[in-house]
Amino acid sequence: MLYQSSKPNPVLAPWVETYWQVQLDAGPTPKSETILPNGKIEMIFALDGNYTVVNRQTNKIHQAWLSGIQHEPLHISYKGKSNLIGIRFHTYGLFPFLRIPVNETVNAVEPLKDVTGKLYEQLYESISQANSTAEVFSILDLFLVKNMDHDKVKQFKLMSEITRQLNVLPEQPISQLADRMGISQRHLGRICHDHMGVTPKLLARIFRFEQSFSYLYSQKDEDDFKALIDLGFYDQSHFIKEFKRFSGMTPEEYKKRAVESNNFL
Repeated sequence: MLYQSSKPNPVLAPWVETYWQVQLDAGPTPKSETILPNGKIEMIFALDGNYTVVNRQTNKIHQAWLSGIQHEPLHISYKGKSNLIGIRFHTYGLFPFLRIPVNETVNAVEPLKDVTGKLYEQLYESISQANSTAEVFSILDLFLVKNMDHDKVKQFKLMSEITRQLNVLPEQPISQLADRMGISQRHLGRICHDHMGVTPKLLARIFRFEQSFSYLYSQKDEDDFKALIDLGFYDQSHFIKEFKRFSGMTPEEYKKRAVESNNFL
């Protein structure tokens, strides 16, 4: 497998985390992966290979797709040669580039042509004809800069700080966060809904889940739940129930699969 990544144009850095490319040959036998919720948004172009992406709402094969913030696991199957190009947005990063409400992308995988229309065809053709990965990333830069709605970037600092606070302290009461930000709890909820498509409480739970499965993979003592309690889980039963809700498996099942696959589910 060949993996490459690149940071975006500085103008886009507040919204786009990274560009990436993965090239691999899975062989003739279908392979499958499970992508767990992490609060990130991906725009993906399959220059080679066809992919089936499955959750409760989606069961489609896409040439290019947008994967919004997920709160359920995504199951992806593929075979043969693959060449994937991706744009990874920050949690709030899609908002300036989208012409539909962000909440319509939550827990969904949409064909990119349904989201961007003819712009998708032009972009896909451009990156398909690029002569190098660096040229592909440059094309993505130009596309995003050109299609950024500058009227939508005014609340970047507020969105960034809300996201940071929820990530660092996912167990904090939302009312406490609103007080710290100097806004009402209702206004906080509206900002998260409009710019990220989810409630602050759900986003905090997603971040907490991501931290919990990272902890599970790295921990040596499976009976040590102190760090998980510190994340805001009431007890072991609460943790197991929440973990299964976001991953579709128990912590023990995840731990076994993660160790066997080097955490590449």
